[in-house]
Amino acid sequence: MFRLILKTLWARRKRNGWLLAELILVALLSWAIFDPVIVVTHDRMLPLGYDADRLCLVSVDALQPSAPGYDSVSATSGALMESYLHLIDRARQYADVEQATALMGFSYPGSQGSSSTNYRVEGDTTENATSVYLVEFLPHTHFFETYGFRPGKGLTPAELSDHAYGENDLVIDENTLDYMFRTDDPRRKRFWSYDETDTTYINIIGAVGSVKFYSDQRPIPLVFRPGKAENMAADYLPQDARILIRLKEGVSMDRFLHDFKPWMLQNLRAGNLYARDLKTYRQGIDEVEFNTSTPIYRRNLLVAVFFLVNLCLGVVGTFWLQTRTRREEVGVMLSFGATPGRIVRLLLGEGAVLTTVGTLAGCFIYLQYAIHEGFSKGVMWNDILRPEYWTDFFWAHFFIVSLIVYAILLVVVSIGVYIPAHKISRIPPTEALRDE
Repeated sequence: MFRLILKTLWARRKRNGWLLAELILVALLSWAIFDPVIVVTHDRMLPLGYDADRLCLVSVDALQPSAPGYDSVSATSGALMESYLHLIDRARQYADVEQATALMGFSYPGSQGSSSTNYRVEGDTTENATSVYLVEFLPHTHFFETYGFRPGKGLTPAELSDHAYGENDLVIDENTLDYMFRTDDPRRKRFWSYDETDTTYINIIGAVGSVKFYSDQRPIPLVFRPGKAENMAADYLPQDARILIRLKEGVSMDRFLHDFKPWMLQNLRAGNLYARDLKTYRQGIDEVEFNTSTPIYRRNLLVAVFFLVNLCLGVVGTFWLQTRTRREEVGVMLSFGATPGRIVRLLLGEGAVLTTVGTLAGCFIYLQYAIHEGFSKGVMWNDILRPEYWTDFFWAHFFIVSLIVYAILLVVVSIGVYIPAHKISRIPPTEALRDE
């Protein structure tokens, strides 16, 4: 069968040459259009590293001096922090709430803002330190278990929340730990900074599982730094303070939002602080994505869908017409005893061979471009990640996307061949040869 397919293709090489050229061009365009969509879709599907589906955010605000009930004594930083912690305790006591914690600042997983600094691994004397994102948390507020971070080696999330942190202590995630220390064990690991007169060591107290700071990117270097209550109160209360709530297992999010919001507005008040608004953590993530990558992603996805539809119409139509013009040839094969199934397989085999050769040629041509310019990185903007996913490895990236392009083209060509081939292979030979 394969030898007959090759002989038939060679006998029709002039017509097949145009089909092959079209397939090569389509393979090139498919690579350029589908690669960014595939990479961003892959990155969006990676686990966040925390249980966002059961999380809610309560934003808080403070009464203005002119507002009824304003208390000037409760307006100091210390009093605001005391009121804030009281609101968290009260939210934690709600029947459907499993845990609640303080979430202060503008830099946390899925946030609109970010904060970063540079760290060096102990013993590393190179000039360039590694840039890492900072998430500041308030110890002894159940921070890590409320988020639902996966535990790493060493201390559990609950133990990390209640640890007695020193001034130079940090918690790290496994992605950063592996990237910077080449290990998954945080114990006895330190960062350091040094100058001509002094050396400062930063102790790694423990680790949680890999965490995505941005939901539409792959994990990037990230550390959790404990803050002091008085400093965080002065810096973040009330404008940058929220209450992070984790629902109990099995609680309906829609029902919780419906029931909790009126209760919150009435009961979450302490001093000058009060609960102002409620939304799911996923809503917050969606808002950030909408302001950053979602419009671009939707545009690329729309272009990919539009291209795919036109690809189907164009390639299917071309192969459909080419197959229908072979009625007489099929009639001859039927008159010599060929079965309809064998004819369909022969025509499908020809389409598969043309698709394979065209895709190989198109992908090889695109490879020459990629060697110099690289493949799509999605919405990633930095290059300091260690290779972890197939999108980070050049040849794995090339072969997987090429296979996806090949599979799409093969399905499209097979549709364009099979439908007319199935019809003409089942007509009587005399009818097929009537116009011969």
